[in-house]
Amino acid sequence: MAALSPHVLVVFVAVLLLATATTTRCHRHGRHHRHAAKGDAVAAAAATLGVTDINAICRTTPHPDSCLASTAVHLDAAAEKLVASSISVQLLPPNILSVALASLRGALSAVSSLSPVLSSALSAPPPSSPPGASPLRRGAAQDCLELHAATLASLSRSASLLASPGEGLPSVRAHLAAALTNKATCLDGLAGASGPEMDGLLASLDDAYAHVTNSLSLVAGRGDSDGGGSAASFAAAVAKIIHHNRRLLEDIGDYSDNGGGDDDDDNNNDKTVVITVAKDGTGNYRTVGEAVAAAPNNSATRTVIRVKAGTYEENVEVPPYKTNIALVGDGRDATVITGSRSAADGWTTFRSATFDAFLTHAGVSGEGFMARDVTFRNTAGAAKGQAVALRVNADMAAAYRCGVDGHQDALYAHSFRQFYRECAVSGTVDLVFGNAAAVLQACALVAKNPVAGQSNVLTAQARGDPNEDTGFSVHNCTVAASPELLASAVSTRTFLGRPWRPYARAVVMDSYLGPLVDRAGWVDWPDAEAGRADTVYFGEYGNGGPGAATDGRVGWAGFHEMGYDEAAQFSVDSLISGDEWLAATSFPYDDDV
Repeated sequence: MAALSPHVLVVFVAVLLLATATTTRCHRHGRHHRHAAKGDAVAAAAATLGVTDINAICRTTPHPDSCLASTAVHLDAAAEKLVASSISVQLLPPNILSVALASLRGALSAVSSLSPVLSSALSAPPPSSPPGASPLRRGAAQDCLELHAATLASLSRSASLLASPGEGLPSVRAHLAAALTNKATCLDGLAGASGPEMDGLLASLDDAYAHVTNSLSLVAGRGDSDGGGSAASFAAAVAKIIHHNRRLLEDIGDYSDNGGGDDDDDNNNDKTVVITVAKDGTGNYRTVGEAVAAAPNNSATRTVIRVKAGTYEENVEVPPYKTNIALVGDGRDATVITGSRSAADGWTTFRSATFDAFLTHAGVSGEGFMARDVTFRNTAGAAKGQAVALRVNADMAAAYRCGVDGHQDALYAHSFRQFYRECAVSGTVDLVFGNAAAVLQACALVAKNPVAGQSNVLTAQARGDPNEDTGFSVHNCTVAASPELLASAVSTRTFLGRPWRPYARAVVMDSYLGPLVDRAGWVDWPDAEAGRADTVYFGEYGNGGPGAATDGRVGWAGFHEMGYDEAAQFSVDSLISGDEWLAATSFPYDDDV
């Protein structure tokens, strides 16, 4: 048989996909009455839940009383939602599904009720503060209020996903884990603050977020027999690949500048918006912040911000309504965004970031924040403490050939699902930290000179709930010392990671570990509660190099010399459902270990 030309092959594949989709629609039409009947059966089962069933389910949650309170108020509405949605692809057993939806409604109600409490407690203090009151750090109030809004969006999104036909549970869990991370981050910023309203605020936060913890427990480890989604999830992934033929790895020059716009409505135009930033005035804007502000709001299509070579001294925030932004530079050695905020200057760690992407959900097209060929830098210095170069709390975010350069807390992988490929991340203490599900693949992790007496720590993962699908996977990377560290006469210990929260997860796989890596490999968190070494999961698999020997590693129950099956749980596909969304980014990735 003669070989097909590339053009003919593309046409053949397109026709085959179209025929498959048509056949699938025909089959679905033939099964429609059965699906509707099944959806009715699910709703009917939910509506007839008995007290015994509800008690049994709620007893499995961390906060049974809160669960029972949610079902007492919201179970009927949850059953009505099931009837209205006519769910045919059953994510959970109908009794658990209805209680989970009721719990989510309870969480949304309880967290919503915090809005006036937060506004009152975090408002600017009066000129004469009460005796003994301690002020908030810079940005703490803004952090908590923004994180509160993000949590409300995530809870609403979780309820919608859970009641939608064909949606997978990993996205629901990603949003719920992000909500819990938001609470922890708010509390981090409030640490040390005191006053008459602060104790009441903290108690209210605990009560409200008990419902979030329950909701996560009800959907944890369920419905994932197909690896993280349904057949509909796969179909959606294929659709995204077809829809986004215009790859960012193609010549960016093919896009014409059109300057963006401040459109408050959803932008459903298929035309990609391209905005050019140049310090010399040859682009649409001179600063990255101006370009972000000009990008369309709530856009369903990609906005490319093309940043020409130069050093841009500014702190940039991509707010939640600036969806589907791709930041493209001229190379990580050529395009640099730099700032110098730090904890020593009074900023919260969260607010210290030079660049932050704060998106509570990906856009309609399924794409989140992307960055390529740009460096994010914080120049505060090692003595200034926490000083973030890049913070990302965006779902399905990806960075390719980027640089992240700082000292303590350089890369804040805050929450949701993230991917970093061929990036250079350099710093000292807690180089990569946060509670995202993040894969760093083919990256260089470079340890610099810390403050005298400090050790370098490459990861500080913050999983605070055993039901969260979060963790760090360092895969096929290189761990090395910076030239300044090599030239230093001071002996500095460098560890692969330490547990920021009790259920931290971090693994290093198929990587080259230089001689700087300490024989112990991992180190305790200072003043951690007893037993944290037993509840964490730190693993190594298939590593090489002078620092890879495991015979001197810590003897914790939470340390694992992993086999293939264990390591595979931290692959791109398993940890971040990467096969469902990374192809649409055009960034290369390896989906197995």
